[in-house]
Amino acid sequence: PVPIRKVTSGKHTRLVIKQKQFKTGGYRVGDTLLAEVEAYDGLGRRKIHGGDYFYARLMNTNKNGDELGSGIGCNIVDHANGSYTISAPLLWPGNSTLFVDLVHPSEAVVALVYYSAAGKDNGVKFVSTYPTGEEVYCHVDMQPQPSRPLCDFSQPEKGGSWFCLSTANGDCPGHVNYTQAKLFSRVSYVGTTPLFFEGKTWKMPLNFQGGSIMVKNSNFTKDLINSLPICKSTSEKHSGFYLNYKWQSLQCKPRSKGFKFEECLRDTVVYFIGDSTMRQWYIALVKLLKFQDHPTKMKAKPGHKIWQAPRVGYQTDYNITLYYRSHGMPRYNPGPPESHPFIVDTLNEIPTEDGRNVVVVINIALHFQLIDPIFYIQRVEAVKRSVVQLQLRSPGVRVFIRGCIRHRNSAKFVPTEWYSFRLCKILRKTFQTVSGVGFIDTWQMTTVYPNYFNIHPKESVIPQHIAAFLSYMC
Repeated sequence: PVPIRKVTSGKHTRLVIKQKQFKTGGYRVGDTLLAEVEAYDGLGRRKIHGGDYFYARLMNTNKNGDELGSGIGCNIVDHANGSYTISAPLLWPGNSTLFVDLVHPSEAVVALVYYSAAGKDNGVKFVSTYPTGEEVYCHVDMQPQPSRPLCDFSQPEKGGSWFCLSTANGDCPGHVNYTQAKLFSRVSYVGTTPLFFEGKTWKMPLNFQGGSIMVKNSNFTKDLINSLPICKSTSEKHSGFYLNYKWQSLQCKPRSKGFKFEECLRDTVVYFIGDSTMRQWYIALVKLLKFQDHPTKMKAKPGHKIWQAPRVGYQTDYNITLYYRSHGMPRYNPGPPESHPFIVDTLNEIPTEDGRNVVVVINIALHFQLIDPIFYIQRVEAVKRSVVQLQLRSPGVRVFIRGCIRHRNSAKFVPTEWYSFRLCKILRKTFQTVSGVGFIDTWQMTTVYPNYFNIHPKESVIPQHIAAFLSYMC
């Protein structure tokens, strides 16, 4: 291990905003803010390699530094020599402040890769119950125990790798009845090793020169928004910024201003498929549109709640139907197999009639943080194949991939946002070549307003996420 004083230090790393000279008239809306980062270790020595993981956003602020409702996630370029360039377009007038954290030094990133590699004990186990009532450990990657061979429940055509220990007699029943996660209080390395002490080597705000900047107004942002093309489902990404607390795309504009969700979804069937952050979308629309919600009743073990149970909602006045389905294991919420179907199975169940009234939104990431990314790649590749098959058998179907959520906090099974960052890169790359699939960039949205105390976005911002999604169609 590298001595802790030789890793990149947030205290010593330098951040300088490249201020425009006064003779040029200062900053105006439409200019680009540039800042340079030079990484130093705890001994004050300049780093000569890259790999540090930073978090940066530019926010409209008042004189006291309070955020005022406009903001954008910054672009960060790693020059692989210990220097980094941070940039962001200036899209609103007034005072703005650049916020930059060294989330992880490069040495910690190496450790994160190591801890999530195949075969590592990361503090999370899954316990499944056989029809006999016997409980055994299961996971995507396991080693057999003496006198306890492995039972292979993998379904490679669905991207699913899953193994369980055999019964005490060495038998392998045909299925399991129930699965739950067994989590340690924290995964083994978070908060217990010097590389992951919050505020010291983890999530360290940078001290910087240049402070806030003042930006003069211009017509640039208004003209830019008016010149954007109309959104369509084949748009590859949906990056943007918040302007006065409202998300504004930099890629396209809605077909109409101020559209109503119910009018946009009239005569439409929508499938929301994914984890609990996808279920938030379903629940939000059910509440906003006053749907009749019908969760599937499932028997849970004492003290458990099956959060990911399948749900369906109806709105008869506008002929709208919403479905929610979870994704397959690994899944930390407890429940029987029918509570966490594979995404491939859900896609295969979608009727093959005219797909023009069918919309599918897919997300998958958080529950894969602590496992080797090869298993995630296998899963999303299987989903991609199934999406292409759905497009062929149901012409006109609209499919969207919802990006990952940025969370600044640490929970039991999502210890750091870097794992989500890695998975989001894989997810975007996997689907970027699939024709007719839209990508909803919620990573950028949650960069501006991240989740500090929960892995789930605040309920108040979910309608903004949904509006960004619906702008593809309305």
